[in-house]
Amino acid sequence: MFALKVIVVSVLQDFRAGLGISLIQLTAANIKDTDRRLFQINTPFRNFCFTAESEREKEEWVEAFQESIAETLSDYEVAEKIWFNESNRSCADCRASQPEWASINLGVVICKKCAGQHRFLGPSLSKVRSLKLDSSIWSNELVELFLEVGNKNANSFWAASLPLEEELHMGASPEQRATFHRRKYRERKYRRVLESLHDQEQLNQALCAAVVLPDVVETMALVFSGADVMCATGDPTYSTPYLLAQRAGQRLQMEFLHHNKLSDFPKLESSSETSSQSDAPSFMDGFLYCSAGPAKATLDRRGRDDMVRRWCTLEGGFLSYYENERSPMATGRVNITEVVSLAVNNTETMTGAGTVFMVEIYLQSDRVFLFGAKTQETQQDWVQAIAKCFVPSKVEAMLRRDCELIGRLYFKEGHDLYHWRVGWFTLEGSTLYFSSGEEERTLGAMQLKQLQELTVSTHVEGEERIQVLLMVEGGRTVYIHGFNKVDFALWHSAIKMAAGTDGRALSNQQLSKKGVPIVVDSCIAFVTQYGLCHQGIYSIKGDPGRVSLLLEAFRQDARNVKLHVMEHQLEDVTDTLKTFLSQAEDALLTKELYPYWVSALDEEDEKRRVEKYSRFIQSLPKINRSTLTALLQHLYRVQRCSHINQMQTRDLACVFSSCLFQTEGQTTSEIKVVQDLITNFVQLFGVSHSKMCSFVTQHSDTDVSSSEGAYNWHADCSNVHQSCCKRM
Repeated sequence: MFALKVIVVSVLQDFRAGLGISLIQLTAANIKDTDRRLFQINTPFRNFCFTAESEREKEEWVEAFQESIAETLSDYEVAEKIWFNESNRSCADCRASQPEWASINLGVVICKKCAGQHRFLGPSLSKVRSLKLDSSIWSNELVELFLEVGNKNANSFWAASLPLEEELHMGASPEQRATFHRRKYRERKYRRVLESLHDQEQLNQALCAAVVLPDVVETMALVFSGADVMCATGDPTYSTPYLLAQRAGQRLQMEFLHHNKLSDFPKLESSSETSSQSDAPSFMDGFLYCSAGPAKATLDRRGRDDMVRRWCTLEGGFLSYYENERSPMATGRVNITEVVSLAVNNTETMTGAGTVFMVEIYLQSDRVFLFGAKTQETQQDWVQAIAKCFVPSKVEAMLRRDCELIGRLYFKEGHDLYHWRVGWFTLEGSTLYFSSGEEERTLGAMQLKQLQELTVSTHVEGEERIQVLLMVEGGRTVYIHGFNKVDFALWHSAIKMAAGTDGRALSNQQLSKKGVPIVVDSCIAFVTQYGLCHQGIYSIKGDPGRVSLLLEAFRQDARNVKLHVMEHQLEDVTDTLKTFLSQAEDALLTKELYPYWVSALDEEDEKRRVEKYSRFIQSLPKINRSTLTALLQHLYRVQRCSHINQMQTRDLACVFSSCLFQTEGQTTSEIKVVQDLITNFVQLFGVSHSKMCSFVTQHSDTDVSSSEGAYNWHADCSNVHQSCCKRM
């Protein structure tokens, strides 16, 4: 341990003092960022304030000071152990002596300059740690693994076919290093090819066989070639390669598998995927607005006051930004291959630089970059160009111009619930499209408004706790989790918002499997189960306060509102249904078609009126049509029991005409139209008479908290009366 001193020359304003030289002890010092060009060094003895000529110069000074401070805290014990393997005494990439960094999942020891390039590869390919500063990560098993493998063995895979003219040297520029590391680790250009393994299944089988033996170098070659660390072994007790290694007592195998459980090496059948973007633009430039400070996930899409105009270029897989178009050196850059999600705000956002269209870039390393464009066209051009750099060509159909989110997530669905796969997702409105990207096929889609379940839970994967989002829609169940907490929070927030109620338009409601707003579906199911034999049903007023609270609960999250006979009054539920229909953004029968509905009454022949009604129904929006179908079917059942509930067809029409047309009064013509619709439900919707007369009563004990199913009830009034009386 030692303390470095920094010599600082300062000009004293007192003319008698002249020049003064101060020595700053950096032991226990810390750096505070105060302004764009200002920073402070705080020590236990004194505080010093500095001003740089530019922001770029300030960053360089701050980095230099931080390195010096870190040196005072360094621990060389781990480095000395790792260097005991002779091949670890030089960088695995550029051969610089005494490298002090390592990629703990790749098993290579590297120098500081190469470590920076490994970080650009992203943690899914290379997890960079310091030999001297990250002492807590270096367990005995990890140190032993590095001694066992060493740079020589690691390079026997990664650099097996590296030509002499393409070797990296210590004096290489950052650009040369970036190119070399991309070719070596991401494109795997120089790797040893495993000739005997021809498909993914063979690769996974070879991995399961290798992990129970001491040769960890062979296991590394299999994993780096694309073997799935979380593949199914076929053994229900030891279901993963890690558990197989644990049973065999192979500690080094376990250590290696542990550090690669979330690594994302290209699979055998799609190894050329990254380089297949032939039609992606190789170059793009222009002015964008960038966040001047460290960006955090906005999620709520609020603007920032620190957006500054920067010249940006997209080239060679990097998005670089400069102070202006003449600047020779970039002030920062984003490795596009590390991008996991793009969030696009399709509306203008107010910032300190004015109104812009925002784009949020989420990286595997938890970092978030914010960019803004002056026009939506410019924003979409950049989004398309960036997305094409990291989205595989097989799922390029996902690059929709009006999507709000696009990116990668871990997922599992259907019958394959044993291990996670990386999938590609895009959110457009309330539809979530997704694909595994393994083959060209039609994208899967989930209608988020029609989810039956949307829940978050915490799962334990190995030694990590991860948040998992469960979505159930129809017969499909999908689990997803993110690469980190930040991008999971982004997707969870966006999906929850898209799946929720947004305003009073019918299309913005949470829907049942049949495409009916859940509030309508639940109320109909409750009345069908508990109110068909109730006298004066729909004519009795509910309590306004309780009705208001129940309607607000449906509007907040209809999916989680459960109606129970012991908790909710029948008249409150019926009034909730009527109020919802009355307050919808547009009338169920639509105000646009109002004159057509009424003019149909000019036809004295009922059959011809029904034909006109049928045409009008077909012209309704899909959500209106499905909701009207459900409501008229329900009212038809109610009037079939009119000798019990005393609600004739005209009585129901009087109650619902103002709801369906959203008119203040109940005109004779409106009542007549609704009466016709109820009476002729069978003809209008092509329902056979035998089906209507064969409503079964097996659902009489159905819990209406699951509102599906009540549609199959029948209106045999004696049976309904009996079932109702049993509940009273």
